Amino acid sequence: MMGSATLSRLTAEALGTAVLVFFGVGALIVGGGPLLAGAVGLMIAAAAAAWIFGGHFNPWLTLAAAVRGSVDWVGGAAIIAAQLVGGFVGGLLMWLCYGENGVAAGLGANRLSEAASSGKGLIAAIVAEALAVFVIACVMFAVGDGERSGISLGLAYAGGTLAIAAVTSASLNFARTFGPELALTIAGGASDWSDIWVFAVSGALGAVLAGLLYPRLKGAAS
Repeated sequence: MMGSATLSRLTAEALGTAVLVFFGVGALIVGGGPLLAGAVGLMIAAAAAAWIFGGHFNPWLTLAAAVRGSVDWVGGAAIIAAQLVGGFVGGLLMWLCYGENGVAAGLGANRLSEAASSGKGLIAAIVAEALAVFVIACVMFAVGDGERSGISLGLAYAGGTLAIAAVTSASLNFARTFGPELALTIAGGASDWSDIWVFAVSGALGAVLAGLLYPRLKGAAS
């Protein structure tokens, strides 16, 4: 049973996430100015994926929607699984496209800065990721599934990337973190799973808070 998640929805989520990861993260590998290139690439990829496929393409957005009640939990779990598969496919496409140079560049896998690896820096990294995911999820709730959603989410991703990339390399999306890391592992690159829990905990925290607090924040503002 997949809850309310239909096969077409799952296929769209997997394909859209693969597009988001391949084009958005791939810009980090080939861009002359990695941070700006990654932010712009992610913005364009998010907008294109939303326009073509329609969907969340991000486990944290799906989790936030499930907490809010707009997606059932069984369907949400199926969608998240599809997104993780899509993220892995996006990572494999980067490997296929960029070859050994891409592997040497880490396939755009997320890495914490040295300052964020322990102590107060680690706490700050978790807070930064959680806050960025919270904002992106609230943007999704605010704009809904209309034509504005792709551009709005793309801008939110770009802003989040520019704001926190120096600390966490800006995951913002667990499929974006998991997929390239798994592809890098299979490709024989310098993979590192030791910090994966940071991105999992921080993203889940931001998503849950968005699902719980957005209706109250919107009510307070109206």
